[in-house]
Amino acid sequence: MNKKLLVEGWRGINHSYAMVNQFQLLQLKQQKIDLYHSDLPFYKKDWNVSQNFCGFDAKAMKEIVSIPIIEDGMIPDVTYRIAFPINLTPAKSDKLFVFGTSEYQTLSDEMLVLQDKSVAFKSLSLTIVTPSTWSKVGFVNAGFHEEQIKIIPHGVDLSIFKTIDLNTRDRYRELLGADKHSFVLLSVGAMTRNKGIDVLLTAYIQLKKKYPQIKLVLKDQSNLYGFLGNDLVLAYFKDKNIDPTSKEIADVISGIVFITDNLSLNQLNGLYNAADCYVSPYRAEGFNLPPLEAAAAGCPIIVTKGGSTDDYIDPSFALTIESEEKYDNGQYYLEPILDSLTDQVSSLIEKKSFDLSVGKAYEFIAHNFSWQEVSKNLLREMGLVTINKSHHEEN
Repeated sequence: MNKKLLVEGWRGINHSYAMVNQFQLLQLKQQKIDLYHSDLPFYKKDWNVSQNFCGFDAKAMKEIVSIPIIEDGMIPDVTYRIAFPINLTPAKSDKLFVFGTSEYQTLSDEMLVLQDKSVAFKSLSLTIVTPSTWSKVGFVNAGFHEEQIKIIPHGVDLSIFKTIDLNTRDRYRELLGADKHSFVLLSVGAMTRNKGIDVLLTAYIQLKKKYPQIKLVLKDQSNLYGFLGNDLVLAYFKDKNIDPTSKEIADVISGIVFITDNLSLNQLNGLYNAADCYVSPYRAEGFNLPPLEAAAAGCPIIVTKGGSTDDYIDPSFALTIESEEKYDNGQYYLEPILDSLTDQVSSLIEKKSFDLSVGKAYEFIAHNFSWQEVSKNLLREMGLVTINKSHHEEN
């Protein structure tokens, strides 16, 4: 008889927790378990599937929504929650696994839902799932025992995120106003301080003077969070007392492309392919999945050194930005060093980064960070699958 797993989370929208849940559900459906799903209320009441659609194709969505609810009176072997705030209240099952991230290595009371903190932090039935070593520190700082916390990284769907043919890539670049001489820098995500977009803008402005062929593409998630990339850039100029109407800055702005519309996952893959470099000078992240997806699509990445991405970077696809550790108002973060960022971008433009290899990058990601392997590791931690030690096959 198969064991029963109840997943409580979000489906249909493009919030990072929901995306992780849906990628995992597609893989969990293929395992020898009885899988059930309970939809939890979205964090914000105005989030909805039509305006914040996740981007999966019709076939994948059919698979995702076909997962049944659990029958009344049926007790699952394991309950797995993946939504925000992080809900630690007891489940009906003997085992409760709860997903969460701690970007700034701290957990405020508003981030947690629990009945008794002292009980939750010591409960043998509760396991915290978090995607990086950096994020784990936040749960330890909050008082959880280390043995309660399991690091399960995120993964990449390599049937979606992959290299495309050159003609299709050129068409995506044309949509960005880029030609064969352009060097396209890309950053995707919420335009919030932890993403370090202000650092990226400073680097871009400096580099534009030396490399006029640079274009900067900012894909925001304004439909989800309300922060427009264009507004962030204007606020940046205001904060720096820079006149955006001056000729020099007008040339800089003309090289910035803002994308605010929702993209399908296939379109997002096209965007990754169109870029010459994915840049993420982040200050604090729980995992930071877009750079890894970009790398699978054949795009070199530049990410902050010392943070969550340390768990997955490889010389075949990644360059790193030196950073300084900071602590402010109860939060730990990294401050990317601007000169290091500009040096790394310059090395790519001038083709001085010799270790980069699309083939080796794909092989590394497929072996270590596919959603298939990630989901199997999750089930192993839950005790829902075992490994045949003599043949290394799933039972």
